[in-house]
Order: sequence, then C-alpha cells, then structure tokens
Amino acid sequence: MTKNITIFSLVLTGVASLTIAIGIGRFSYTPILPFMITEIGLTTTQGGLIASANFFGYLIGSLIPILPFFPKKIRTVFFLSIFICILTVFLMGVVQDLNFFIFIRFVHGVFSAFVLILGTSIILPHIQELGKIHLSTAHFSGVGLGMVFSSIVVSLFGYYGYQWNDLWIAIGILSVLLSLQIIFYTPYEIELSNKNPINQQPSRFGFTLISISYCLYGFGYVAFGTFISTMARTTIGIEVTEPYVWLIVGLSGIPSVFFWNWFSQKIGNDISLFLACSILGSGVLVSVLFSNPFGILFSSFLFGLTFIPITAMCLLEGQKRFPGSFIVSTAILTSSFSIGQMIGPYLAGFITDLTGSFYISMYFSGLTLIFGSFLMINPRRFIKN
Repeated sequence: MTKNITIFSLVLTGVASLTIAIGIGRFSYTPILPFMITEIGLTTTQGGLIASANFFGYLIGSLIPILPFFPKKIRTVFFLSIFICILTVFLMGVVQDLNFFIFIRFVHGVFSAFVLILGTSIILPHIQELGKIHLSTAHFSGVGLGMVFSSIVVSLFGYYGYQWNDLWIAIGILSVLLSLQIIFYTPYEIELSNKNPINQQPSRFGFTLISISYCLYGFGYVAFGTFISTMARTTIGIEVTEPYVWLIVGLSGIPSVFFWNWFSQKIGNDISLFLACSILGSGVLVSVLFSNPFGILFSSFLFGLTFIPITAMCLLEGQKRFPGSFIVSTAILTSSFSIGQMIGPYLAGFITDLTGSFYISMYFSGLTLIFGSFLMINPRRFIKN
C-alpha cells in the first residue's frame, strides 16, 4: 500500500508540475490570445511574436541545466522555477504593453524548460527505482490536463464578460492551488549514474535524425497550437467552435500519453513516432482542407491525440540513441525542438497577416510534420546485420 501511495504521489507531483508550467503556463495563451487580439488590438504577427518569445526562452532554458555552473541542488531550482512560472502568469494580466508581454513570456519560457527537465530528472528515477517503468511518461498527461483547466476557465470567465487580463489572473490562482501538491510531495533527487540505463543501440547518426525531426515537429505543431482558437473565432462558418477546440485538444491529450506508451511497446517507439507525427500532420491539414465545424473539431481531436506523447516518445527515443546521459540528450533534443517552435509562431502570424488567412501557414505546417515523421524512424531498421 505504501509503495502504491508513493507511486501515486510521484506521478501526481509530476503531473501537477507540467500542468502548471506547460499546460497552463504555456498553452493557456492559445485560448486567451483571441481576447487579447479583440480587446487590445494585437495583430496576428504580434501574437506570434509573443509566442516565439516564450519558445526562445524555452530554448535558452533547455541549454542552461547542462552548463557546469548550474546549481547542483536541482530540487531547490525546481521549486523556484514553479514559483516564477506562476508569477509570470499573474504578470501577464497586470500591464498592457507589447514589449512587456514579450519579456514576461520569455522569462516564463526559460523557467518552464527548467520545470520540464528538472522535474523529470527528479521524478523519473524514483518511479524507475520502484519498478514502474511503464509510468515513466505518465506525468506528461499534465500538459493535457492544464489545457482542459485553462480552456474551461477561459471559456467560463469569457462567457460572463471578464476581460483578457482577468483571464490571466484566474488561471494564475488555479496554478497556485495546484502548486500545493508540488510543495508537499516533491521528493529529494537521487544520484544516478551518468550512463544511460536504456541506451540499447547508440547511434550519432540516428540521434542526429531524431534531433532534426524533433525540430521540424516543433515548427510544424506550433502554428496550430498557437492560433487554433484565433482561427476558430475569425473564420466564417466555424466561429461556434471556439470554446470547444482547445477543450477537445486537452481532453484527447490526457489519455493519449498512456495509449501511445502502450502502443509503442507493441510496435516500437520509432514506428509509433512516425505514425503519431503523420496523424498530427494530417490533423493540421484537415483544419484547412475541411473548413467547417466538424473539420476543425476533428482536427483538434487528432492534434490532442498525438502532440503530447510525441514529446515523451522523442525524449525516450533520443535516450536510446544518444551515447551519454539522459539530461544531456534531453537538453539537446529540447533545444532542437525549441528552435523549430520559436520560428513557427512568428512566421505563421506574419503569413496570416500578409494573406488574410491561416490556410497557407497551416498547410505548410501539416506538410512539415508529415515530412518530419519519416525522419523519426530509426535508420538501424534499414541496416542488415
């Protein structure tokens, strides 16, 4: 019984951390952005620039933990990072200024990367030590959970006439409540060998391919992930779907981690990555090829079904192919991913303002994802022994 309670508290702590830092802290921007565009006059390009600042911060934050001067007491830095992630959410609702938005989202990006990398480094070894390897990626469901929470809060408060800044304050309060789990149940870090425990077939070429594909994935998914709510609000014929698109993404995202974890054990992690990324790309294409309520809602379902577990599976695949430690492979892959998702929102916003439609940016994003999916297949499958 004690062991089960420990497992439960470990997973719940990991879930809470990613709910706060990523699900709410990063992705609540998507349903709030249409309110900011309508109420304070942001352009789509400016909205993309603010998102890119967050992802640039995430890039910087993913590199810092592998530097020699980074503090050794990662649990303390983890707590500080949670605090700053929550603080930056509140600050988004305090000042109405583009440069301030860019700065705050950049800071959040840095510390949300810390939460992901350090939280995983704290939680994962304890879960593996307790013999629950199949729960190693369970905490990624917190991303979907945070998206559901933020979607409900934003839709509810928006329905009752609250302004864009009130929405940021509301989800900030929600984050404070969730942080109680982290404060009381985060374990101390345990020492691990620098050797990768599941490094089955290290390959620098294979790791390079997964890094490139992860970058393309970051570029491809983020246009939909940033602008889908705005697209729903501003596209004639699908406006009614705006309160539901992000909710559907989150609801389908919560169980997706567990499904793809099971599925990857059946057919192989790299093949699962190929299928998931292909489905994701197809879902993004559906949003523009079938521009009606069913099309946009179905594309939201496919997006939620795949985009969260791709991150978990990519980190695992990188760990298998990289001849070194988990934290280094995670930092390299997260950096590659961040470069793609840093460029994507600004470019998508610029193209949309230029053309007056999301069609080109979404179409290009979908094709990028489908192309990148082929690079996720382990090249060793094509090498005869």
